[in-house]
Amino acid sequence: MRKRIAFITVNVEKLYQTSLIEAMSQQSSALGYDLVVLTHFVNFDNETDHLKGDENIYTLLRQLSFDGAVIDSGSYYSRSLVQKLEDMLFEKGIPVIALDYISDRFESCIQNNRENFRQLTRHFTDVHGFRKIYCLSGPKGIIHSDQRIEGYRDALAEKGIPFRKEHIFYGDFWVNYPKTFAAEIAAGRIEMPEAIVCANDFMALQLCLSLEEHGISVPDDIAVGGYDGNPDVSSYQPSLTTFCSAYTENGIEAVCRLHELISGEAVKQRIKVNPAVKTGASCGCKANTSKDAAVSEKMFARDMNMSIFMHSNYSSMMNNVRNMDECAIVLTQNAYLLDPCTDFFLCLCSDSSAGSSGYTDTMLCRMAYCRGLSDITPRQFQLDNMIPQQEISDSPAVYIFTPLHYLDRNFGFCVRRCPTSIVFEPYYGEFCQVAANSIERIRMLDYEKLLNEKIQHLSERDILTGLFSRKGLIARTEKLSSDRRYFGVIYCIEGAEQLRRQYGREYVRQLIVCFAQAVNLSCARGELAARTGSEEFIMIGECDSSDFPEQLFINSLKSNLKAAEMQQNISISSMLRRLSAVTDSGKAPTEIIAQLEEKLESVRSSGNGSSSAFLEKIRELRCNVYEEPQLPWTAENAAADLGISTSYFQHLYRLFLDTSFNADVISARIALAERLLANTALNVSEVAERCGYPDASHFMKLFRRKKGMTASDYRKKVTATSRS
Repeated sequence: MRKRIAFITVNVEKLYQTSLIEAMSQQSSALGYDLVVLTHFVNFDNETDHLKGDENIYTLLRQLSFDGAVIDSGSYYSRSLVQKLEDMLFEKGIPVIALDYISDRFESCIQNNRENFRQLTRHFTDVHGFRKIYCLSGPKGIIHSDQRIEGYRDALAEKGIPFRKEHIFYGDFWVNYPKTFAAEIAAGRIEMPEAIVCANDFMALQLCLSLEEHGISVPDDIAVGGYDGNPDVSSYQPSLTTFCSAYTENGIEAVCRLHELISGEAVKQRIKVNPAVKTGASCGCKANTSKDAAVSEKMFARDMNMSIFMHSNYSSMMNNVRNMDECAIVLTQNAYLLDPCTDFFLCLCSDSSAGSSGYTDTMLCRMAYCRGLSDITPRQFQLDNMIPQQEISDSPAVYIFTPLHYLDRNFGFCVRRCPTSIVFEPYYGEFCQVAANSIERIRMLDYEKLLNEKIQHLSERDILTGLFSRKGLIARTEKLSSDRRYFGVIYCIEGAEQLRRQYGREYVRQLIVCFAQAVNLSCARGELAARTGSEEFIMIGECDSSDFPEQLFINSLKSNLKAAEMQQNISISSMLRRLSAVTDSGKAPTEIIAQLEEKLESVRSSGNGSSSAFLEKIRELRCNVYEEPQLPWTAENAAADLGISTSYFQHLYRLFLDTSFNADVISARIALAERLLANTALNVSEVAERCGYPDASHFMKLFRRKKGMTASDYRKKVTATSRS
């Protein structure tokens, strides 16, 4: 991996910053380093969610590997952010250079303000012969202000001009103080000088404009000089006499010092710049426009590009994308808005829930624009590679990282790679933010889709129990094959309304949940279970070869329900009403749902008759028969237990269960015999005895009549089926 230098700065859309980055990149490249610029767009000092999302880009200081770093603290308005950045760099333990400011933690690299400002002041004394010269410095107590004042003092001393403290004025390095300063001069409260040398170009230009507004001609009445040679103000009038290239020379010096800290070796190849006074109309000289021409060409190109961007359909197109594929396509269609001499990469976190801090170890390059060609093939890459491996250049380059986010929701980052000259469109931040807004819209569309799916899923599920709803049961039953037979069982908790009045709604909810838990545990063979009404439940399963295929499920549910009742200290079993049904092969499985509900309604309709009092007891009796079919069950004993005659008992049994009591006992015993023959090594006589038939021959006749084969043949058939 090529060595890397991190440059932490802001306002990179300004020509001042791009000039600085370009000078640093040339020196970095000469020393074999990639220059990685980490920057954000909103240079304010507040705590908005958008600013938090913007500043997330600096977590790359922790996540990427660097050999050293340069931090441009003075470009940031937020002192708290600078503190965080310094903390991250200090914790990383790499060599760091503080660019143009004094740091307690890192080595500082400050431009030669004293000598440079001496040269600027000497231009006014030597070329123009001025003696009454004021110095408009920066804020008091700032090293840059103090050093420039010292340079001003040196120049005066060399010409034998007395230094007067009252000729020193402390400004703000911005445009506010020069307005007040010009007004004080115009009002006569400050005596008019011959010339004023300003500590930066912004103050100098504003002073020229404000003096002219008050009728004071520049340079005829007062000559003005600036400092920095800031290309961002070079197109304004009057053209400034200023000291140029000191900041780019200092950037080169910072890279050289950092290299010495990293390698322990002296720099053998240093990029040369020539800091010097550049004359302009503000001092009365003829403007030297040789360098301004190149800057003006850049600014003209920026203005033209800005016009193209403002009249493009980029934002509208991005507002209509519905997924990331469409987003990548639209970005490709609008890649012409980016300079073809630079490369662009849109990189997303591999986990969409990455959150608001940091980036994922694996990133996804979703769109690349390299050498004037676009590629929307999604490519994963490791974060420390910065971009996909196949896109890494053979020679050192500049990589400018900017955040991709919506408020404080982090999506990833954008990377601009500049092999040679640094080009950074003034609308680049807007270009990236439009992309981020579209990604947020796609995220919301995906979330809405997921939410709708969840709502759909919930509509097929009962919220209280987690079982299917009636709608969900029908939907799943419709998918069952009509070539097979299915059983259905419907349960109803009787007397629920009375319980609500007596014990409250929460108690009935507890009963329902308890029963549902037992149902879930009992669906071991893939049965479908649903809560189809407030206190109604339907279970549907595939039939086996037994006469009462639902009985295995019923017995399992009864056992699980007893355990649940003991655990929760409640009683449900005595309140349950149960009905069963079986579909014939070839019929739609959904018919069983209607069949069960019709049966329940029929039983409820006849519930006012005297026979209904025995319904629960007869159902309970049937469960007992199927649980222990080997016992000596007789209609006479059962009728006696109910306190009714045998004939009335047999009538009620057939009425409620569609079969006779004796036939039900035989079916229960045959069902037990099938399980014993299939799962044990007991001989036929032992099986007969276990099923309540002391006479084996009688058992064998019953089995053959019911199953159409002998017990031995049934065992052979089951064994052969299980082996195949």
